[in-house]
Amino acid sequence: MGRRYVLAKKITVYLLLVILFIYGLIEAQQFLAPLALAVLLSYLLYPIANFLEKGGLARILANLISIILAVVVLVAVIHFFSDQFSVFVEDFPQMREQATINLRQAQEWVSDVFGVSNSTIRDWVEERIANLTNLDDTLKTIFKATTRTLVIIGLMPVYIFFMLYYRTKFYRFILRMAPDKEEYRAEKILNEMNKVTTKYMTGVFTVVMILAVVHSIAFTIIGLKYPILLGITAALFNFIPYFGTLIGALVPITFSMVAMDDLDYTFWVLVYFLFIQFTENNILTPNITGGHVSLNPLVTILSLIVGSMIWGVTGMFIVIPFVAMFRIFCEHFSFLKPVAFLLSDRGTEEHALSIEKIKKAFKKD
Repeated sequence: MGRRYVLAKKITVYLLLVILFIYGLIEAQQFLAPLALAVLLSYLLYPIANFLEKGGLARILANLISIILAVVVLVAVIHFFSDQFSVFVEDFPQMREQATINLRQAQEWVSDVFGVSNSTIRDWVEERIANLTNLDDTLKTIFKATTRTLVIIGLMPVYIFFMLYYRTKFYRFILRMAPDKEEYRAEKILNEMNKVTTKYMTGVFTVVMILAVVHSIAFTIIGLKYPILLGITAALFNFIPYFGTLIGALVPITFSMVAMDDLDYTFWVLVYFLFIQFTENNILTPNITGGHVSLNPLVTILSLIVGSMIWGVTGMFIVIPFVAMFRIFCEHFSFLKPVAFLLSDRGTEEHALSIEKIKKAFKKD
């Protein structure tokens, strides 16, 4: 009875700590989310800053040049999007007319095929059309919600600069915090975390850049309007693992259904994203990021869901590298190795699909 009480007490304490930790993350989102994002972006810019520093530049100059290059790229992308979006807004009345026609046609098709009353469908269609007319209000709401975000983004270069500048200091601080007997293990953990996070961030960025070009070319061939705008927008969602391609696909698919004059465009966009989903998950991402995070798909999906519940889209973007860091930490302590094993992608090799198993399945006796 006493052991059960002690066990129940420990579980209760651990659960309370977890709840308090999650509550703290939610309450401190405005401070912690930009800081965590700045940490990951520092890993992204670290190879450039480190290369410049090894080339003979002082660390301050190397960091400044790296950040300035990143800001120039970001400003160029924002400028491009603003130009494209201005054209999109100018053409919105024509697209709204086309959307009305497409929705009416869809109404007739659903009524004929499924036998749904026209009045029910008509009410739904009119509601959708009414939503389309509220573009100005939607843009104003987005602007108000984005104003505070822009202030935070303005501080991001400052965060990144100091994280790159003080990276050695942070490294030595953690080593000094570790007991003398654990200094070697702490150093090994830090080196592995740095390696995995740097390769993951640079790999994901590379995949997004490749997909932005591929999407834009594919949409141009298919014949969609604004192919570059749609291609880059769809590619940006690939910063989110697993769900990124699917979420990004909704943008061009919805656009082709609403704003184009033929459903053939939607069909070809669907076909393209079925192909690119397979290619990205099985060829691009594994070969470019190298699977360095080594998390199993279930843990990845659950982490993305929890991240979105706590910090929204920002949480989905940053959660995977931090879970990977936690896995690395657990691997270096015997009592936490079971947790690392649970999080990792190891342990199911015998059930994995392979060419040998396929041949064996179809082999005649």
